[in-house]
Amino acid sequence: MERFKNSGDLRHSISLYFDNALNTKDEKDLIERVNADPTYSRIFNKEKNFRNFIKNNVKRPTVSPDLIQTIRSRVKID
Repeated sequence: MERFKNSGDLRHSISLYFDNALNTKDEKDLIERVNADPTYSRIFNKEKNFRNFIKNNVKRPTVSPDLIQTIRSRVKID
């Protein structure tokens, strides 16, 4: 199994994985590498935990329908 050239490549692949942007072959390859290498697994799990933390703890403010309508009425698309 070939290693990633650097940790940036690994992190990029992991990010693509969590964004559902990897094709099936690359996804399978990444998971195999993560399962086979404790360092890859640690980096993968850190990203997974970080994304779960953000998902569960960062709340987007709600926008009122009136604000949306006001913005739409001010933006004119020809």
